[in-house]
Amino acid sequence: MVAGCSEPNTEFRYGLAGDCRAAMKLASFLAMEGKAMRGMVILAALLLGLAGPALAQPARPDSLWNVSDERLSLPLAKLSAPRRAAGAEYFETMEFSHKGEGVDSAIKYRTADRQIFATLYVYYPSLAHTGVQAIATDHAIRGSSNPPTARPLGTAIAAAGGQPGVAVTADYDHYLGDHFSKAAFVKAGRWMLKLRVSGPQERSGEVTAVMTALLDGLRFEGETRPRPAAPISARECGPADRADARALSDDDLVPANAMLATFDPAGQPAANAPAGDQTPLLARIGRDWCRTTLRVGDDEIAVLQATGGERRDGLGGDSALLVLFSDAGGALEVVRLAKEKKYLLLRHDIAEVEVLGSYDGLPSLAQIGRLFSGSPTRVRARVRLKPNGGTEINLPTPPAKAPDRTSRAAGSDSGKDIEPAALAAE
Repeated sequence: MVAGCSEPNTEFRYGLAGDCRAAMKLASFLAMEGKAMRGMVILAALLLGLAGPALAQPARPDSLWNVSDERLSLPLAKLSAPRRAAGAEYFETMEFSHKGEGVDSAIKYRTADRQIFATLYVYYPSLAHTGVQAIATDHAIRGSSNPPTARPLGTAIAAAGGQPGVAVTADYDHYLGDHFSKAAFVKAGRWMLKLRVSGPQERSGEVTAVMTALLDGLRFEGETRPRPAAPISARECGPADRADARALSDDDLVPANAMLATFDPAGQPAANAPAGDQTPLLARIGRDWCRTTLRVGDDEIAVLQATGGERRDGLGGDSALLVLFSDAGGALEVVRLAKEKKYLLLRHDIAEVEVLGSYDGLPSLAQIGRLFSGSPTRVRARVRLKPNGGTEINLPTPPAKAPDRTSRAAGSDSGKDIEPAALAAE
């Protein structure tokens, strides 16, 4: 039995799985992965990444977060949060993937009557972008119940930690049937902060007060500074797909591709630009997108396709396709490299990027879908991102590991910590 699959109220931290079907189907393959040899061809590694559930466990006291009477601080990320926010108070911290590394954790809050719950997620994804994370979470929230009940009320830009214009926010009513819910996303350095607050529909004012207090109470220290919010408004894509692209054999270019994978897709300020360059690296994720879904088995994955023109600046490329298989940073990204006349396929996760290959054109959605369904995919390089700003590039690499997949559509978007008559965690 896959851990947690016997619990009817288990929520998956990533948006694709609403129940344990995919995890059960692939449990035997997951068990084999630990025996895989170096350089082995990956079979359905991407789908495995979507399915393997791992329930968050309470962190050891003070193992990651320093707790005082007034605040909780995460030294690794150089940020802190209030212990109390309006009527909600901290009651535990959690750690998800990469246990003990501090790159994927959360603080949970609740009101005294356990009717309003909030969660502050702090994680270190290789694709940290407020607009992208908002859309991935929106997809998970809308799919949190069957039939869907959550109704989006719109997005906005808000202040956080005393800094104006750094948070993308989104509101929902009828979340899980009878709850009002709010989400907020802040990028600080390469860290992502996701805030979620939910409570009874009739107590929407209290939910809003808790979110406002959490955002206002954030503090950023040292080089960890919030970046300007980057919302994405995506229309629906047309129904037509394109022809499959041809995979290229460019093993001699793998080191260069791996170096590109170290760049922040959301851009880098001059002080953090590659090789000490004092010229800022522009974001390769633009603002012009259309939105569609990719069906994988019984599930649907959110997909963004770029509709704007190419930047053609010769460095970093342009994101042409984003397949958001997780609401915690897990994604496939196809990067258009105009100068090289090719498209590079990357797989993003917490503190990691994998280079999966390149194509002579933009892969079709059907072609991407086959990657989830068992099409062989060899990892060309794996890049580990370290919170201190360092990187580690492995050439060649072991097979892609299955990332921790329990859904975090912002706490309880698929049902995880939902206690009887109350949300146990947002």
